[in-house]
Amino acid sequence: MIVLAVGVPFSPELDSLVLTALEYTYRERYGAALSVINDAITRFPDEPVGYFFKAAIYDYYMEDYHTNRYENEFFRFMEIAERKAKERLTTAKDRHVRAWMHFFVAGAYGYKAMRAGRSGNYLVALKYALEGIKPLKATLQEDSTLYDAYFPLGIYNYALSKAPSRIGILPTFFLVKDKEAAKKKGIEYLKLAWRKGHYTSTISALTLAWVLMREGRAREAIPILRSYVEKYPESRYFRWVFGGLLLKEGRFEEAETVYEGLLYLVLRDQPNVPYNVVYIAYYLGYTKYFLGKFDEAIRFFDVALKYYEEAPPSDKKALASIIRRLRRLYKRAKARLDME
Repeated sequence: MIVLAVGVPFSPELDSLVLTALEYTYRERYGAALSVINDAITRFPDEPVGYFFKAAIYDYYMEDYHTNRYENEFFRFMEIAERKAKERLTTAKDRHVRAWMHFFVAGAYGYKAMRAGRSGNYLVALKYALEGIKPLKATLQEDSTLYDAYFPLGIYNYALSKAPSRIGILPTFFLVKDKEAAKKKGIEYLKLAWRKGHYTSTISALTLAWVLMREGRAREAIPILRSYVEKYPESRYFRWVFGGLLLKEGRFEEAETVYEGLLYLVLRDQPNVPYNVVYIAYYLGYTKYFLGKFDEAIRFFDVALKYYEEAPPSDKKALASIIRRLRRLYKRAKARLDME
């Protein structure tokens, strides 16, 4: 008799390996995360879950390091996960198994849509997103308590609520008629995945906090994310979003502490990622400025400018708006110092 892990149609050993790999990922120990997930793939080569989360780890790494370095590996392992899941669907009779296989297919489309969207390939992103709708609906038809499925469903609904009137030559009105209702659903689905998801609870919390920040609801998101910043003190990713939440609420003294710790982590672990250094040094300087610490603000603006000059052209283009704001604030800080 095969013993399954509670909540998923996999063995406890496989489930434990996946959860351990995700914990390492959120602690940004990517080598350890990949080592564990590779073990899962070696020991359970016919299950899609290992391939799926290996691709997800690469995606998380690329966002953290602001790079496309592992994009080929990401697509390769996500496609293997999709193929393995579809193969299982041809023989699986159990609804719980079928629900999870549909979830991996839908999740693969969803992740590919996000990567395409981040690259500005919105038509490709739309194509992947539309292809993911059917397996996502099938997931919940088979098992409405598979709460991990509400993570991609939440992202999908929220993205639709923010869709422009056209993507390329295609009008988007046929996708959603009531954008406000789609936004509300998206947020509620993300909350459900955060509270009850098995594999997606943590990433749902991070995504939910970012969405609430965009919607002017930072105060609601702060206690949600604070617990994860405390749980993963070595994580840069969680501090990025948490610092933004605090600034939205004008909590500059708390934001100062967060950004000081974040800049230390970035300079220690990512000195060759100028985009991240520029971004964080700017926001630390910004925070110092509004605390009246103009000399310190200028010092961190100088750090940002130094790394900006060393950044590749693609990063300079992405950072252009921040540098414009930095130069304006730099002049104001110098003027305030001259008045003292």
